[in-house]
Amino acid sequence: MAIKKSSKKTVRKKSKGLGLTYITRMDHGNTHGWWVRVYKDSKPVESKLFSDGVYGSKTKAKLEAQAHRDKVVKKNKIVPVHMRKTREHSVDCRSTSGLVGVTLSMADKAGSLRVHWSARFMEKGKQRNVSFSVRKYGYEGAFRKAIRVRCDAIGTRLPRGLKPPAPNLSLKKWMKSVGV
Repeated sequence: MAIKKSSKKTVRKKSKGLGLTYITRMDHGNTHGWWVRVYKDSKPVESKLFSDGVYGSKTKAKLEAQAHRDKVVKKNKIVPVHMRKTREHSVDCRSTSGLVGVTLSMADKAGSLRVHWSARFMEKGKQRNVSFSVRKYGYEGAFRKAIRVRCDAIGTRLPRGLKPPAPNLSLKKWMKSVGV
């Protein structure tokens, strides 16, 4: 038994660095396996399924998936977010606010435009979304409130000098029409 325990520890140590980063378990219909999906700069680099049936067992398929993921990460020089020194998310091309987790949303509900800045974050293992109305707080006021909530929730300092992007023409017209 001591031999089995030490071999299990060795396996855990080898895969401990990335764990299951970029790997998802898939048990859907007749498909059972580990799905490797590696991204770099929000763009897919590699996607491959490691089926339990092909590799003989769930554990063997998982080990193959991890080995493949490690090879792809090394080849493409990818540093996963949790391993970056700064421990901060980088802002990608989809961000409109300049801060990850803070977005401007516009929705036409029953002929009435609803505009708000939202802050998304994890709280006690669940994703939260807090919104601030542009009509109620103003464009910049709602933006500042969303940033404050997001930074407080994730435990970071408020960024200095961060301003919301200039509103587009249709949003400017709407703000003028409602007196914001």
